[in-house]
Amino acid sequence: MRSSAGARFPYALAGRRAAPGLHVRLNVLTRQTEVVDGIALRTHLQPIYSLPHQREVGYEALLRGETGGGALVGPFDLFGRAIVAGKLTELDRMSHLAHLRNAAAMLPAAQWLFININPATFTKPGYAARLASATREAGLAPERLVIEVLESGGTDVEDISRATRAFRAQGFLVAVDDFGAGHSNIDRLITLRPDIVKLDRSLVRARSAHMRDALMPKLVDLLHESGMFVVAEGIETGEDLMLAARSNVDFVQGYLFGMPSAQLAERGAATPLFEDVFDALAQMRRTERLAGDLLLLPYRAGLTQAARRFASGATTESACADLLALPCTLSCFFLDQNGREFLPGLAGSAAIAPSERFAPIADPSTGRWDNRPYFVDAHAKPQQVVTSAPYLSVTGTSLCVTLTVAMQRAGKPVVIGADLDWRRLSQAAPSVF
Repeated sequence: MRSSAGARFPYALAGRRAAPGLHVRLNVLTRQTEVVDGIALRTHLQPIYSLPHQREVGYEALLRGETGGGALVGPFDLFGRAIVAGKLTELDRMSHLAHLRNAAAMLPAAQWLFININPATFTKPGYAARLASATREAGLAPERLVIEVLESGGTDVEDISRATRAFRAQGFLVAVDDFGAGHSNIDRLITLRPDIVKLDRSLVRARSAHMRDALMPKLVDLLHESGMFVVAEGIETGEDLMLAARSNVDFVQGYLFGMPSAQLAERGAATPLFEDVFDALAQMRRTERLAGDLLLLPYRAGLTQAARRFASGATTESACADLLALPCTLSCFFLDQNGREFLPGLAGSAAIAPSERFAPIADPSTGRWDNRPYFVDAHAKPQQVVTSAPYLSVTGTSLCVTLTVAMQRAGKPVVIGADLDWRRLSQAAPSVF
């Protein structure tokens, strides 16, 4: 990210006045790179930590300008001037050399330096080789640099993909920045196949806690399955760090660990934060498992009893009467070996009348459900009650958990199951403790 403070500056500014004219002079790498109107390019560093390693694994180089009086100029103003003067790419390249000059000697061994790059610079033919040469001249192997590109919707995905291959061929790692904001989408990301994906802070700080907590772990799992490491940006509170840990992200970055600085972070300063969140997470998971077991205990017992009665020849109504009467039971259902309902389902005490808006999906009787995990898992463990993860029922709008058990009735394999209202059930969790 270009700046950790506030909104990211755009590459096209609308309605913002910038100082006219940008005159630049670029000297050799070992000397000062500066703007001739008196603004020298400086590097501030923000640490990036590995959650499982519980230590810093690199730093992001953030551009700052310094006037003759020592006052700092933010990247928004610096790049605003460059845009007005038509020298955006030139300033972008200068920033890379400035970061190499300013940070290469400071970078600890076996750590990465993350630098930002404009898409137009990134896709320029031959730039990967030139930057690799400059990196070696600065005393770093290209493998030590992570090139962060903002995968904007205005840049052709094939151009970005070709550039990604070119930079990777030089030894660089490539990261897509701000994923989850603007024009980014999974399809473009899978085409680019970067080494690292940096999740936009909007995902961490989403207003809907339920959507955030549900989306983040699944998104991280998808990225991991696609062969990409994940960085969560914008970690500012312990709650943000807890979300990152629960979501199994690889790396974290944000104000919780300190502001960007011209100096390196103190080694091990963030370790207590990681210890606290991992301890809290372990305790939370133990509590959730215990609460879940206790909350589901009567329903699992009820399904076990219903299965025994049903296997002995009882009617569905009499077999499931006790289970249907429990306060969070939505329904009981009966599937044959092909996953089809061979007897009508029964409504439980928590059942609600189907909404007209969802009438097309309200009737499950014609469906085939043998591809559902609760069906597959039940057949993998016959005679045992299995519990699904919470999910949105395709036959309505309820967030539910399904209990199933595979058994024999009249010599034929069947699955008997119960859908439970998970929101209503989980609301009772605090009373358990």
